[in-house]
Amino acid sequence: MVMEQEFLKQIENIYGKENANLIVKAFNFANEKHSGQTRDGGEEYISHPYNVAKILVNMRADVPTVICGLLHDCLEDTNCTEKEILDAFGEVVLNICVGLSKIEAIKTARTKNNEENENLRKMLLTLGKDARVAFVKLADRLHNMQTLSVKSPEKQLKIAQETLDIFVPLAERLGMNKFKHKMEDLCFKYIYPKEYEETKKFLEENYKKSENILNDIKNQIEKLAKQYNIDAQIQSRIKSSYGVFKKQRQKGKDHVLDIIAHRIIVKEIKDCYTMLGAVHNLWKPVDGRIKDYIAMPKKNLYMSLHTTVLYPTENGGIPFEIQIRTEEMHIYCEYGMAAHWMYKEQGSKATKVQGNSAIYNMKKSLSKNSSNVLKSDESEEFLQIIKTGFYVNKIFVFTPNFNVIELPEGAIPLDFAYAIHTNLGNKCVGAKINGKMVPINTPLQTGDFVEVLTSSNSNGPSRDWLKICKSRSAIAKIKSYFKKEKKEENIKIGKDILEEQAKRKGYSLSKLFEDKETLGEIAAKHHLLTLDEIYAAVGYGGITVSQVLGKFISKQAQREKKEKKLIAQQENANKSSDSIIIDGHDDLLKKVAKCCNPIPGDDIVGYVSRGRGVTIHRRDCATLKCLEQDRIVETTWNKQSLSEFYNANFKVVAKNASGVLNSISTKIADNKVDITFINGDVTKSGDAVITVGVRIKTREQLMDLINKIKSIPAVYDVLR
Repeated sequence: MVMEQEFLKQIENIYGKENANLIVKAFNFANEKHSGQTRDGGEEYISHPYNVAKILVNMRADVPTVICGLLHDCLEDTNCTEKEILDAFGEVVLNICVGLSKIEAIKTARTKNNEENENLRKMLLTLGKDARVAFVKLADRLHNMQTLSVKSPEKQLKIAQETLDIFVPLAERLGMNKFKHKMEDLCFKYIYPKEYEETKKFLEENYKKSENILNDIKNQIEKLAKQYNIDAQIQSRIKSSYGVFKKQRQKGKDHVLDIIAHRIIVKEIKDCYTMLGAVHNLWKPVDGRIKDYIAMPKKNLYMSLHTTVLYPTENGGIPFEIQIRTEEMHIYCEYGMAAHWMYKEQGSKATKVQGNSAIYNMKKSLSKNSSNVLKSDESEEFLQIIKTGFYVNKIFVFTPNFNVIELPEGAIPLDFAYAIHTNLGNKCVGAKINGKMVPINTPLQTGDFVEVLTSSNSNGPSRDWLKICKSRSAIAKIKSYFKKEKKEENIKIGKDILEEQAKRKGYSLSKLFEDKETLGEIAAKHHLLTLDEIYAAVGYGGITVSQVLGKFISKQAQREKKEKKLIAQQENANKSSDSIIIDGHDDLLKKVAKCCNPIPGDDIVGYVSRGRGVTIHRRDCATLKCLEQDRIVETTWNKQSLSEFYNANFKVVAKNASGVLNSISTKIADNKVDITFINGDVTKSGDAVITVGVRIKTREQLMDLINKIKSIPAVYDVLR
């Protein structure tokens, strides 16, 4: 087989002649290694890696990735050695090929349930040291699905189901919607052949019925874009067959009406919102179907505006979906994390992204490492971005039976043993990783095959295991063992530890434990009954020294803080007495009520409480209605002793919409008033209630501020 001239020109245009020569070299290398091999359809085997490379080129993958698309089966299916790849193409390509080779082990894994499938997907994302491993594997799987017709019906069903369970969700996680939809529809064809034909017919019939409507919608959107002077591309399509099938299965065939979709692709984010408003002015939007994935991107960083509107007809209207996004968002929506390659520093003709969007930040951080030439492996940061929010600090290893076990990063064979079964961990005396004997504290790596060695003569876990295990489950099981099996030993160890640590902090343990109330609180919190049980818990690691001694020290600190607070309250009360006169007296103990927080200028009264002096309320305070009326006394402000600033608060009842809080805080700032606190809540009716605390000089200043806040359009009322 020889490389097509059209493909050669394509790679020269994209990557330049020098890099195109490297890709041709890889093609010739793979062609030679696969010489004599054929696929199930009878064609030369090289046609498969060649088509995988084509898929990657259409993604604008970098040169090492395209080369690995050509070489991805060499280590597994030919006599090719790692040294040959290293010598011919360098370390970057070798590492990707080795990662792809490791993934082949997953083919024999048993996918028993959804949890197993999820662990396999996680393993695919973390197995290779290079992010590009996942992209080559998805391109490989896509081409295998495109050529699945030559397989036996049994293999077709098996491969299609595996693709739907493992690789389609993987593509979705990476935001690669183009791959996802293509693979879904191919899987649909083989897993549900009857439903596939029915859905295909349903879509074809609806397309014929709607073709004129589709053209009219497209024309009207184009007119809208011109009217608002927006440079826009309009794409019209019928939704994917598998997506429509899933909706029909969930909602019923008669309830799936929005099978028509349009995309509006614009230059800038502000144009997205302008077009959304224009579309809603032209067609009636469907309630509950507007989704803003620009303000709130999906976990895989997908960004777009979605809305469903009604095209008017005699029967009421035909619903159709519109997606509005920028050019950069569109590329990302199609290729997801692989869109990284679309923004290479070298040779990129893409317009720079404006604004502070999630995609822009992602690409900005990636641009430092982007390159289309074979140098060092610079994709570590990219891999971390792919894993962020999904499987951070996790590894995935195989049992001898090919089950996948999830463990924390840095886990050792002991963690693995306890993850399988408690007794396996307790009896562990050694381990094998990938068939080789290793110490039990050897860190595991994703993709390792782990075997635990046990002995019936084992004395059980060592306390040192608590220091080397990484998983919470393993540590808990080891602690449980010591709790049950070594009680007397634990009591002595725990008491010795507590006495030593108390002495270091300058305390006597026996004196500390005279505080029976605190001792009882510690015992109750940790479900312990006696002092010996507290000692034992410290001994086996059930509770820490700080959880015991720290409680006593904390109690002392609380007592000191309480004393200081009482002194401060008394000082404040004395200060208050200078500015308030009760029935002609200014020397009575008094405090300001928190329910209404009166300030100078408010009409006030005092309420004589039993043993706590006089509480000052606004005369219109609702709380007074619930109090004994004969205890209310006349009160006035002492204008000669007023402070410079006073705390006040009020409640704003407003529409629960974005920008309201910002408008309120802006009004406060414009009036040169300091905010002391701000809290928000939502009522059952959906309104926002925002409580604001401020520091003001006079009541007039407060009322002026309240009136200005009332002038905000989204504000219904302001209450004191």
